[in-house]
Formats: sequence, C-alpha cells, structure tokens
Amino acid sequence: MAPQPSRLCGILGCFVLLWSPAPFAERLDAVLIAEQPCSATVSTKRPDNPGSIRLVPGQDYVVVGTNRADPSHYRLRFEDANPKERWVEIRCGRLVDLSVPAAGAQSPPPPSRPGSMESQLVLAASWQPAFCESRATRTECRDQTPERADARRFSLHGLWPQPIGKTYCGVGERERTFSKSGRWRLLPALDLDQATLARLDSLMPGTRSDLQRHQWVKHGTCYGTDADTYFNHSLMLLEQLNASGVRVLFEENIGKRLSATRVRAAFDDAFGKGAGERVRLSCSDGLIEELRIGLAGVVDDTAELGELILAAPKRSPDCRGGWVDQVGIQGARPR
Repeated sequence: MAPQPSRLCGILGCFVLLWSPAPFAERLDAVLIAEQPCSATVSTKRPDNPGSIRLVPGQDYVVVGTNRADPSHYRLRFEDANPKERWVEIRCGRLVDLSVPAAGAQSPPPPSRPGSMESQLVLAASWQPAFCESRATRTECRDQTPERADARRFSLHGLWPQPIGKTYCGVGERERTFSKSGRWRLLPALDLDQATLARLDSLMPGTRSDLQRHQWVKHGTCYGTDADTYFNHSLMLLEQLNASGVRVLFEENIGKRLSATRVRAAFDDAFGKGAGERVRLSCSDGLIEELRIGLAGVVDDTAELGELILAAPKRSPDCRGGWVDQVGIQGARPR
C-alpha cells in the first residue's frame, strides 16, 4: 500500500505528512521448532540483532505472525530479548500448527486399566530445597522458608505409568507442545474437587507453576482414571511416604550427607525388607533432588505403599548418595 497523505495545520501553516501502515503480520497459532541457529533480527530487511539472539536447534518458539501471506520470515517472541519480538527466516525451523492435529500422528498407547495387577508405576517424590537450588526463579521457590512444610518433607512431582515412554495418552499436538515447552499455564485447567486442590497446593508446591496440568497431560492421561482420582491416589501414596521413617531420616539429616545405602535401608525398615531395592535416587550437583520409587499392583483408595513397592521390579540406585539440602541457595556440594 502506498503512503497516504495527511494534513496537519497550525499557526505556522499546513504541512503534508506521510505515514506508512504497520508491516503486514498474519497471525498464527503455531510454534517453530528450530533446526538452525539463525539470528533473530528486529527487521526483515536489516541484520540488526540487539543482544545477539539466536535460535537454539531443537527448542520451540511462539510464532507471533508472518511478514506476508506467502512468508519469507516468521515473527517470534523471545521473553528475554529487547525488543521481545524478532524475525527469523522460514528456513530456520519447522512450523507446528497448533490449531489442527498433526498430520499422520501416531495413535498414543492406551491408558492403563485401573486395578490391573500388571500395572507398574513410579512415584516421584522431590526434596524441594534441592529442587529449588537450580530453579530459584520458579514461583514456588522464590519465597521458600525453613518454616514452610516443604522444607522438611517430600513434595509430589508425579505418579508415572510405566514403561518410561508411556506418556501423552490421547493428547493432541497442541497440548503436547505446551507441555514439553514448559508453557503449562496454556494447558487446560483441570476439573478437580476443592479438597483435592487444597491437598495439591500443600503437597505439590509446583502447582504455583501449574505443574499439575503438565503432570496430568503427560502422565495422568495414561493412568486410566479421571484427574481427580489420579491426583488423590498420588497424594495418598506421598502421604504414606511422609508418614514413614524415610521422611524422618531426611529431616534429621538436613545439611548432612546421606548414602544411597542408608536411604534404601530406611525403606526396608519402613516398608519391608527389599523395599529399598525398588528405590532410585536422583541427584544433581551433589544433592539428593528426588526419590523415584517403583510400584506395581492395584492402586485404589486403600492401597498400601509398602505392598506396592515390594511388588515392583528392582531398580538401580542411580546415584550413590548426596546432601540433604536446606532452604536457601548454597550451591553445588562435594560428591
């Protein structure tokens, strides 16, 4: 479109001004999966790139729009850039349209049938101070204090149907993309009972970052029940862990180092001989960040954590031990 004249008049006379419309930008409901480390520029015509922002191959980016109907560039949003919206050439990645299901997508595996004796699960229980060491900016980590209950007990990360690749059952491409890219606020809100929500807020600090939406979409959809039942079962099992001597061992050793042998022995004492062999420690920077507890059998409202653990296959300890972190940023510990 050609520039349009406009007349501005005042005491010094009249002036003819020219104005140009904003560049065309067709809106899209899509993300770009980066395939090349392309420069993200502020213009399609010039190489200006304040902050030297580049795409990271394999990472996905929100597509704000295109420069024309037959585009040469995508307009992306970078939260840490200034300005936030930048242009990249279309050759730089693969566009995923979130408004329609992906063509030729594979059908997801069917969810587990509740009550099946063959069902296997992993209960992932986090030690929140260690989790927050490397994620201090997360909403649930910013105001953590020694007085908060999650400083002295395990928090719910998730309950994961096995085998490990059994995820996103019946979930569309749009929700998968939001889940995998960490944009959990964009996932559908869950229809949960108020009592379940209150328990989740207490035992899953990550609800402040909408972790529950991510866990349901990725793992809960393969559990075989509705979301409320899935989270109630998850919380019931976590509460049994927190009522055991395992939680006592961790609380008594805050600021100290625990070996995998001692942690596994505490599981034997609390849940029966052999239970410790079903527990894997997940460690990061010398800290015990999470326990991943193998389970097998029927999970219902009366399920016993010890029975489920003892029925599960044995697991390697993964790490040999680590420090039980206290609230605050102390940095990496010696291994």
